[in-house]
Amino acid sequence: MPAEVLSLALAALWKTALFYFLLVFLLRVTGKREITALTAVDLVVFVMISEAALISVADDKVPLVVGATPVIVLGLLELAVSFVGLKSARLRTLFVGQPSVLVEHGRINERALAELRFSVADLLAALREKQFPNIADVEYAILETTGSLSVIPKAAARPVTAADLQALQLTQPQQLDHLAPGALPAAVIMDGVVDEAALRRTGRDGQWLRQALRSQGIHDPRQVLLASVDGQGQLFVQPRQRLAARRPTGDPGAVRR
Repeated sequence: MPAEVLSLALAALWKTALFYFLLVFLLRVTGKREITALTAVDLVVFVMISEAALISVADDKVPLVVGATPVIVLGLLELAVSFVGLKSARLRTLFVGQPSVLVEHGRINERALAELRFSVADLLAALREKQFPNIADVEYAILETTGSLSVIPKAAARPVTAADLQALQLTQPQQLDHLAPGALPAAVIMDGVVDEAALRRTGRDGQWLRQALRSQGIHDPRQVLLASVDGQGQLFVQPRQRLAARRPTGDPGAVRR
């Protein structure tokens, strides 16, 4: 191996080790958080720190002090912003943002979805990941500043506790086998578009859907933000906001056919 190549390899080696310990130190100073708990600002800062360190390691013409300076400055800025955020809620909101309520009392916040560029399909997928396939069971769904979705179920849909089992006299594990299995709701309308395949999976047709919508004063599927049928044949309907503004507010309608 030529002496010049060996020299470059050794220089890259000790620079890599140095920046490794520097980055570990900055991570320890700025707080222990998982990747999933990082805000958008945190993620951008750590990407910038990694890029700055990589440039100094890969290019032997860049002095060590030139590569280390932006890393240290970015780490100090991240630490300062975190400290200021603890002292001032207003500044924290400015840098980090604030949680967005996507579902409130079982109703989708259409305006919040539009602002976040979050589709109804994305919301339903996120709720399914949280084990809530039926949006009618959700009291609140909140998109946190870290990008994770927090779900607060309605009282009837909350997880069963030991006290609940005792009240139902289901004290033996084998008795749980007598509980009816859950069924995945089918979203038959999303953003005003009828999903014919989902409708067929429920064993119903377009005529049934039109009649169910008319019973709630809706004559055009394009006026519906979301309509889904659960395993018991219960139809959940939420109209678009411009339609809901002309109707009395309240919980989404539900009909059984």
